[in-house]
Amino acid sequence: MNDDFSAIARSVPPRLEQRGRAVELLPIVLFNTLLNILTMSIYRFWGKTRVRQYLWRQTHFMDEPLEYTGSGGELFKGFLAVFFLILLPLGTINNLASVYLDPDSTEFIVFNALFYLAIFFLVGMAIYRARRYRLSRTRWRGIRGAMVGSSAQYAIRYLMFWALTLASLGWAYPWMQVGLFKRIMEETRFGDRAFRVTATLGPLYRVFAICWFGALVLGLGIFAAIEYLTTAQLVIEGMVEGAAVPSWISSGIMLVVILPFVLMLWMPWYKAQEFNHLAAGTSFMAVSFRMDVTVWNLTGLTFFNLAILVLTLGFGQPFTQLRTFRYFCRRLQISGELDIDWIQQSNAAAPTMGEGLADAFDLGAV
Repeated sequence: MNDDFSAIARSVPPRLEQRGRAVELLPIVLFNTLLNILTMSIYRFWGKTRVRQYLWRQTHFMDEPLEYTGSGGELFKGFLAVFFLILLPLGTINNLASVYLDPDSTEFIVFNALFYLAIFFLVGMAIYRARRYRLSRTRWRGIRGAMVGSSAQYAIRYLMFWALTLASLGWAYPWMQVGLFKRIMEETRFGDRAFRVTATLGPLYRVFAICWFGALVLGLGIFAAIEYLTTAQLVIEGMVEGAAVPSWISSGIMLVVILPFVLMLWMPWYKAQEFNHLAAGTSFMAVSFRMDVTVWNLTGLTFFNLAILVLTLGFGQPFTQLRTFRYFCRRLQISGELDIDWIQQSNAAAPTMGEGLADAFDLGAV
């Protein structure tokens, strides 16, 4: 049987397809919505599993469907463990600090800093552990995925990269994206085989520099216009003569409000280039990848997904997941020959519970 498939596989291009249809997903969404309302959202763990099972089996690689083997019970147990072992103690400590520490004291400031550092650390850990669980429950022709690294080490990198990104006014962002992507992909396994990442920083920094300085120029223009109109209004109303906002307030508004907002307007173009660059720098055995993402189709995907979420009050999220699956499957081009016979089953330990941390922080598209 394996020899027969290997012979067929050599004639089938290594293509990833999403064959799901919204009309087929609709009954699952309606059933999940009804039970979530009746059970006060407790059913969401089983509902999420049903959606994943549908999306996975409608995703075909080389004409063979993926299989999702996770269960709602695993997700529920993971959430309970995280709630009682992490969230409840953290919430209790935070409440006690609010009661017994003076809000203006140094101790309270230090506590808050440490508390938010812990949250960032847990978010990084949640991202990694959620990926490990989903890969361990994903099979293709009986072969499952795995993660072989440490979620704690990834979380430390995640925390440090975000600290550098904030301290550098965003300039460490491409470095963070490449560094975290490289770490997580090179610790990803399909069977006993590893992915390889050779993506460099140079191409992304050229794009990011254009975005950052473009945002700065546009932000300065918006800021100057706002400050001029505000001052003119004050003068017209006779409130002050030759009024001007203090320079330190102006600088703060520029850095904290306007610049990040305008930078977000440039991000779709940067993210499109980032997807393409990271895909081109990734390989698996003799297979290479190429992504065809543009700013326009990425913006369209994001806009319509947000519209679906808003109009359905969040209950339409599975439709956005289907659209996202289909989008990336259509734009991912795979070249090279994949020799199935060289891939053996993974011997990495699989988690016994679902991604409780990711559910607690509402992370992940699926």
